[in-house]
Amino acid sequence: MSIHQALLGSTAPVGEILLADTAIRIELPPSKHKLAVDRYGAVRNHIERPDSPLFDRVAYFYPQGSMAIRATIQSRKRGDGYDIDIIAELLVSPSLSPAGVLDLLFEAINGPKGSRYHGMVERQTRCVTVYYEDGMHLDITPSSLIDALDPRRSHIFHAKPEEPVAQHKRLVMNCWAFCEWFNARTPADIDFAKAYGTRAMTFDAALLAKDAAVKEVPAHSTEEGGKSTAVVALQLLKRNRNIRYAPRKDQRMPPSVMMANFAAQTSMPGTSISGALDVLSGAMLASLEAAEARGQLIDVENPKCKGERFTDRWPENRAAQRIYIEDLRTFRKQLAGLMSESYTLAQKRDLLVAMFGEGPADSVVQDYASRLGRSINTGVRGIAPSGRVIPAAAAAGVISSPALAQPRGHTFYGSKWPGS
Repeated sequence: MSIHQALLGSTAPVGEILLADTAIRIELPPSKHKLAVDRYGAVRNHIERPDSPLFDRVAYFYPQGSMAIRATIQSRKRGDGYDIDIIAELLVSPSLSPAGVLDLLFEAINGPKGSRYHGMVERQTRCVTVYYEDGMHLDITPSSLIDALDPRRSHIFHAKPEEPVAQHKRLVMNCWAFCEWFNARTPADIDFAKAYGTRAMTFDAALLAKDAAVKEVPAHSTEEGGKSTAVVALQLLKRNRNIRYAPRKDQRMPPSVMMANFAAQTSMPGTSISGALDVLSGAMLASLEAAEARGQLIDVENPKCKGERFTDRWPENRAAQRIYIEDLRTFRKQLAGLMSESYTLAQKRDLLVAMFGEGPADSVVQDYASRLGRSINTGVRGIAPSGRVIPAAAAAGVISSPALAQPRGHTFYGSKWPGS
């Protein structure tokens, strides 16, 4: 038995199983991944249609961000959907202003009245967004290649409509090189990919039975090369960030690409999900605390593109930086509790709620309790108060009912983790 099969098997640490099943519930499942890929192709064809102002002027069209590194997650609320990030490398005149490039892409996608995307499109500061009724949205960022001998090193365009033209600018970027670097540093562990992929496909099959709008189970990262624990850890930490910032309506979130940079730098083959989360959150916290101690803002540069700042818009100030420092400190305490044998399964459920939201937490714990119940009913196994599976012979004197896992009030969370 491999280390990852052990870590995700019935006798694995309870916290590890709960983290894996939570990650599966928050990530973009194979069926919705296929839907995103279909829409990616459709919007590309639409931009390049014969009557488009960008006909024959799209040099390259490629995914960036979470989709390109297998780390896409669904939003906190079902109705909020999820976003897919795309780069449209355009052949445009160098004299065209940043606002002019963004407006041109908006015109090409929005099209004339009655066309496919008309009225579904919004022009943003650096991209154009297509919104779908089911909550998905595509963010298409226009770019222009800087040097043909340095593929994908490009300019993107910043033009906030309400700002003076003098503040509009071109920004250097190479997300293509970053994604290649990230994927090379976070290769899938075959054993982990098999164990994790089996769980993910089983869960997605249950979703398909309930969702008639999604017809097919497509190829997905859990099948095509799998994924590493570093990527799963990144998805979980992004979800935690989203949960923490949900009530902070006027505050910008720490950028996903900065978090991905730390995930790639700290990736270690053969580690557990909890181990990868501990290392990732610890590295981010240490860097943020070091910047704060110097009286500076954290500054993270694309390791594959000099001059591209991943932190150019966050943190806006040291107050914003300190907020996320406290978030990470809280997260690390919660993670330690989740992995502790001294915490009951009900307490671990409360921690999961605080870390990743009530929806996935309740689903994960209830499913875990059901699996335990089936095991216990055979008389072969029992469970300790922590939820750990133990042989029946060792179960004398311990509580052995899956009722431990049923949702309850948050009295533990409120008293154990004040201010969270």
